[in-house]
Amino acid sequence: MSDNFFEIKNVDFKIGNKVKVKNVSFSIEKEGDIICLLGPSGIGKTTILRTIAGLENINKGSIALKGKTLSSENINIEPEKRNISLAFQENSLFPHYTVKKNILLGAERNEIKKDKSINFEELINLLDISHILNKFPHEISAGEAQRASLARSLITKPDLLLLDEPLSNVDQSFKEEIQEKLKKILKNSKITTIIVTHDSYEAFYLGSKCGIILNQELKQFDDPYNVYHLPNSVEVVNFLNRGILIPAEVTSPKSLENKDLGTITGNFVKPFPIGSSVKLLIQPEDLHHDDTSNLKFEVIDRKFRGTNFIYTLKTPTNTLIPVFVHSHHIHQHEVDEKFGIKRPIHIDHIVCF
Repeated sequence: MSDNFFEIKNVDFKIGNKVKVKNVSFSIEKEGDIICLLGPSGIGKTTILRTIAGLENINKGSIALKGKTLSSENINIEPEKRNISLAFQENSLFPHYTVKKNILLGAERNEIKKDKSINFEELINLLDISHILNKFPHEISAGEAQRASLARSLITKPDLLLLDEPLSNVDQSFKEEIQEKLKKILKNSKITTIIVTHDSYEAFYLGSKCGIILNQELKQFDDPYNVYHLPNSVEVVNFLNRGILIPAEVTSPKSLENKDLGTITGNFVKPFPIGSSVKLLIQPEDLHHDDTSNLKFEVIDRKFRGTNFIYTLKTPTNTLIPVFVHSHHIHQHEVDEKFGIKRPIHIDHIVCF
């Protein structure tokens, strides 16, 4: 028997007879851990949540929580007996109940003891919905309905909380504050949580582990740092869109050569034979600006992100390279100007394919 708090082994997730994600295995080691699942729309993330909740059956593999099998080829525990809460992306509030009644409904129906439930006032303040408690679902915005649905799922303090795009309708100006408070209450209350999101920044902040689902497979399940900086496939690189792949030749166990950038040194994540032709991952943080450098490329775009700029540079081989520059950097470069890259180029973790 596994010691993991939650575990999925070799499961095909299906809707009807159509397999959405195949042969999935991952685990949550400790109670109170938060994991996030990332992937494009329609890939099967919601199907995974529905199946864990007991709304879809499986005919291969197993799903277990706290050492008890919930789903397998021969077992399917009823949803109401799993102590799992699922909050959908769309409005799932009962239209004939007030928001307050909707939130308290789960706790009342499941007869959750007071010492196990989360404080109602604390939840309402967390999600900033005190002003809508006496309103009906049709009288509130999509973002408010989403937060009310989240409150309903949280208040029962389930063994496992499943959140499907929980903040997709929340205003960006309010989202980071909600993320911070949500993470705090989940950790303080030790509510084990699986979050489906399309927002990689949200996943990297909330999740202790992140799973990337692409082309019907769980491509990578790892710490957020590793998913970002040490992607295990070209597919993950392209999905995250946080860098580019450029051609290079391995020249030593700690260096490689690119026609535009010259020699690049560092530590290979995976070793390649000397002379190998590879695709090198360059992320915006890998290169550093230097006005005095003799390695200069043309600026073709500049994006201001508040805390930083992302410059897009065009090389002589027409490769477009992104470079991160702190927003307090005094000398801002305009489109068509030349932009210097600091030499020698060293990347701590060299990722190649």
